Amino acid sequence: MKHLSNEQLCALAQNGDKNARNLLLENNIGFIRKTANDIYVKMNLGESELVIDKDDLEQEGCIGLLNAIPRFDGEKGIRFLTYAAPFIRNAMIDFVRRESTDGLAFQKVCLDEVISGDEQMLRIEAIADPTVKSPEKICIEKETLRELYGALDKIGDREQTYLLYRYGFTDDVEHTMIGTATHFNLSESRAKKIEENAMDNLRLELPWWS
Repeated sequence: MKHLSNEQLCALAQNGDKNARNLLLENNIGFIRKTANDIYVKMNLGESELVIDKDDLEQEGCIGLLNAIPRFDGEKGIRFLTYAAPFIRNAMIDFVRRESTDGLAFQKVCLDEVISGDEQMLRIEAIADPTVKSPEKICIEKETLRELYGALDKIGDREQTYLLYRYGFTDDVEHTMIGTATHFNLSESRAKKIEENAMDNLRLELPWWS
């Protein structure tokens, strides 16, 4: 059984094979650990007041992988780990959000939701870290982000929400197109079309975008 693919193990696990579930975790623990490390570093958890270590994130990632098993459809031609990756990342981010007193930076959105103007301003202010950036850089980045949000407000709601998730505005993690398609329950071709239209429309609203 150890030589079976992720997809074959998932099929067995869907039929109640507990050993297959354990092997799926064993086969993909490297990816889970890498994802945990990436999130730990990107969210600067080592310097935060939250008592969260990498082991906590790994455990949540394992739960995310297990939650992906019953939903995976091997007939769609997607590899299991590609499908499970957003479940793993989101489980970790959800854990951090639950442990945090300020869940704004880790908020997830659905494709039919749009963030409010107040939330936009809070995210704009969040980039201003005077301990690591010059005042000039802070002002330039804040103004650029204001322009970007202003342009996002002018495109369709669904396209806006897609881009916010795809490029990490909602959880500070840039997601793959396949991962984004999975998150929003879209086919890969549909996600690609939405992204192409959204980017074309966004470029029209940003004169500095060459």
